[in-house]
Amino acid sequence: MLWIRENARAMRWSGDQLIVLIACEDITERHWGALESSRLAAIVSSSDDAIVSKTLDGTITSWNAGATNILGYEADEMIGQPITRIIPPELHEEEKQILARLHRGERIQHYETIRLAKDGCRVDISLTVSPLFNQSGKVVGASKVARDITERKLAEQALRETTARLRTLTETAVDGVILIDARGVVLMFNPACEKLFGYSAEAVIGENVKMLMPQPYRHEHDRYITNYRDTRDPKIIGSGREVIGLRKDGSTFPMDLSVGEARQDGESIFVGIIRDITERKLAEQALRETAARLRTLTETAVDGAILIDARGVVLIFNPACEKLFGYSADEVIGENVKMLMPQPYRHEHDRYITNYRDTRDPKIIGSGREVVGLRKDGSTFPMDLSVGEARQDGESIFVGIIRDLTSRKRTEAELEQARAELARIARVTTLGELTAAIAHEVNQPLTGLVSSGNACLRWLAGDVPNLMAARESVERMISAGSRAGEVIRRIRALVGKAPPLRDRLNINDAITEVIALIRGEIQRNRISLRTKLSTDVPLVLGDRIQLQQVILNLILNAVEAMSDVSPQPRELSVSSAKDGSNGALVSVRDSGTGLDGTVLDRLFEAFYTTKAHGMGIGLAVSRTIVQAHGGRLWATPNVPQGAIFQFTLPADGEEVS
Repeated sequence: MLWIRENARAMRWSGDQLIVLIACEDITERHWGALESSRLAAIVSSSDDAIVSKTLDGTITSWNAGATNILGYEADEMIGQPITRIIPPELHEEEKQILARLHRGERIQHYETIRLAKDGCRVDISLTVSPLFNQSGKVVGASKVARDITERKLAEQALRETTARLRTLTETAVDGVILIDARGVVLMFNPACEKLFGYSAEAVIGENVKMLMPQPYRHEHDRYITNYRDTRDPKIIGSGREVIGLRKDGSTFPMDLSVGEARQDGESIFVGIIRDITERKLAEQALRETAARLRTLTETAVDGAILIDARGVVLIFNPACEKLFGYSADEVIGENVKMLMPQPYRHEHDRYITNYRDTRDPKIIGSGREVVGLRKDGSTFPMDLSVGEARQDGESIFVGIIRDLTSRKRTEAELEQARAELARIARVTTLGELTAAIAHEVNQPLTGLVSSGNACLRWLAGDVPNLMAARESVERMISAGSRAGEVIRRIRALVGKAPPLRDRLNINDAITEVIALIRGEIQRNRISLRTKLSTDVPLVLGDRIQLQQVILNLILNAVEAMSDVSPQPRELSVSSAKDGSNGALVSVRDSGTGLDGTVLDRLFEAFYTTKAHGMGIGLAVSRTIVQAHGGRLWATPNVPQGAIFQFTLPADGEEVS
């Protein structure tokens, strides 16, 4: 099809005849050129890209709507303006280089640079510049197509930052991070992996990940990859499990492996997070071994071991406890421990637990005491209970160690009975040595009794009975009989087998009674006795007979020590005083032969004696008695001569320091 242009003209031809002269011009090429220009103009005006033309000196000759949208300037603001108006000052040199390249006829494609928008913002653009030629082929200008790539630049920056953070994360992570493709080929191997396996990243990347696995994991991995591709059964994908890793040196180590799946270019990739659990496994093994040892300890211990929580609920009840209380562990675990306590311990336990939670006052925590346990059959038994506290999950738990004291209490009772019998024998032996003095003490009131009786008869036999005198004689008889009876009572008390009986007593009374019993022996040995009994001595808790035995033994030892002393005076001093703030002190001083320094260390040993006919039990028994009363007995030399024996007793049974 042709496009033509017609021109017609009328003219006369030979007389009156008109003719029309028609001229036709072929404009097909020009028509298609105009149509193409129209189309190009439409494309330029509707393009989102900025399309700008300029002369070689940089003057703008065209400005489309895309340029307005990107840079904010209208066409009438920019046509005729220099192109440098939209170029940052620091990039003017860049524009000169672009113009130089255009002069040479070069085309510049996808050149990324920056332009200035009307509002002053800097816009990232991708620039394509083409030279414009005239009919003779000379470069006369240039056309520019600029695409706004701000969003792409922001996305690229975000991607770079994300990549940098991920790189930092993987390179500094304590755990190993490994990336593999669907065929098991390693794509990434972080420094932690290098440290774990002993390989460098270069040695592993590009290789199959199974090189890091010992058998049977290596064989299983090939099968697992195939199975996953065929069935999509994930197994450990999205979770984790414990496996074994193979180091470069051939050694293996336990590790926790968690695997996640992602997609890249339509293909699966897998991220593995690897944690070396060697230390955890060792700790778990140590914990298991410790638990096994503790289990063995509690199950084989002779003493009962019981574990309770802060509410008193039983958590552990070992076989020794089962034997002690008669319950099986299943019957006790989960129940309150007070089921093993008789009253009043049961009631006190509830109050004690509450008080400990409120005040943290431990009482027996960290120590022990004697209590009473209640068996399943209702019987009770004495036991030593020591309690320790520990913490579990932020809560207190308590460990009780229980020892049955039944046998020990029986032995202690038997020992106490033997000790009492030994003390009685010692008293009898001592009194045997005082036979003459005791006979004198008894004989005196008996002689007086007979004399007063005869006198009474004489006063009654007169022609006129002297009743007043007879009455006085009878009163003397009664007094003498009472004196004789008191001496015999004291002797019987000292040699009797009565069980020990402790009571609050005044130690001065005990001293006075002993002195009254042996005053004759003191006088017979021509000894000067001086007593100094303090009135502020506190009452003590003790057995009167046993304490009198100690005093009697110390005084008789002093009398005997002075029997061979002459011509020096024989002086005996018995005193009592308050011992500090909580006890009584009794001292017996003599001026006898004294104590050798080598003797002091063995003086209170059983069966050790310095006497020719002594048994060596008096002082040993005396120290045992004093210690049983919570006191202390010792000896020191007296100055200038003799010895001092002293003992202390706590007030009301408190222990002497």
